[in-house]
Amino acid sequence: MRKLVLFLHASLDGFVEGPNGEMDIGWVSYDADLEKHAKEILSTADTVIWGRGTYQMMHSYWPSVPSNPSASQHE
Repeated sequence: MRKLVLFLHASLDGFVEGPNGEMDIGWVSYDADLEKHAKEILSTADTVIWGRGTYQMMHSYWPSVPSNPSASQHE
């Protein structure tokens, strides 16, 4: 049986979205430590499954990364 790993940003009260359903996780401090942690976790994954909202956000974001001079090496 394969292992299922959940990687989720959530506030202490368990919420993952703003009060009106918006994708507002600005409280997540994405820094070098979190990038390293995400890289370690995701390096063991062979499949990533996103919800509809995250997928739509990423679908429009990722194609812009190669031409973005301020994109990090991680991106």
